[in-house]
Amino acid sequence: MDFTLINSFIAVAEEGSFSTAAKHLFLSQQSLSKQIAKLESELGTELLLRSRPLRLTQNGKLFLQTAKEMLKLKQEFEETCGTAGRGEESIHVGIEHTLARAILPRVLPGYIDAHSGVYVRISEESPEELEKAVSHEGVDLVIGSIASPPSSYRTVELCRKEQLLVVPKKLMRSLSGARYDELCESFSRGVDLRFFEKAPFIKQPRNSSGGRSLMHYMKYYDVSPNFVCELTNVENAFQLALSGVGVLVYAKLFWDMLDGALQADYRERVELFPLPYLPDTDKVCAYVRADADAESRGADLLERIAAFLQDYENGKRWREA
Repeated sequence: MDFTLINSFIAVAEEGSFSTAAKHLFLSQQSLSKQIAKLESELGTELLLRSRPLRLTQNGKLFLQTAKEMLKLKQEFEETCGTAGRGEESIHVGIEHTLARAILPRVLPGYIDAHSGVYVRISEESPEELEKAVSHEGVDLVIGSIASPPSSYRTVELCRKEQLLVVPKKLMRSLSGARYDELCESFSRGVDLRFFEKAPFIKQPRNSSGGRSLMHYMKYYDVSPNFVCELTNVENAFQLALSGVGVLVYAKLFWDMLDGALQADYRERVELFPLPYLPDTDKVCAYVRADADAESRGADLLERIAAFLQDYENGKRWREA
């Protein structure tokens, strides 16, 4: 029995949708449909009624419980025998969009050189999609921040993800008047978001990393910003802040990755103020299959990412990739 097919069936059954399950498994809908058809052929019975909404047949309901038990027994066997993570020639990594830009160019080349026979598949997704992926075991390793990882994955904290408030200088001058220098000096030690509540804000979707951080700061300060536009791409949002459109919450990690000359150019147009660190939300973590052993390829990639981020936290300036 192919356990990939079993995982796929459980995902479709729980989501009640081929398209939604395919998205969380990082598969095309056509590929997922073929997997379920193959499973039904092997079992000699129909598991799903392709209706709207999608429904399980009676045999499908029975097999769903059996499938979950099979996966549980497989995990227990691998933990007992230490066979997990061996013999695989590929690794599937899920990572938040914005973290991918900061981490992968500086970590992945060395990893691929050391594992020339391994195919690395990267899925760049929002935290919400990554959480669904681990729930359905669609990835070997996840880098980001997940609210409720399942017990089949263990969590490794990697570094803090501090946030900056990006404020166009022209807007800052209009808000502060004669107190511009005084307020900039004060906010350089920690900004009070309430001062900017009536200012135009650039919004990011709630299911994105940046959008989630903004929502937590809104709750922390008890403010309701004046949103003037919304973008899914944080770098495009940053460019709009540079052009003076509005205020933006932006991860310090992404600012620090910029070339020094570029930072100097940007500072001619915007002020950058540190926001308070919220430990419950602003962490970069790794989530790795609990049954993976220390010699697995995923463990080596995690070790390389952790070392890179530790260097970053210790203030080591990374060289451009």
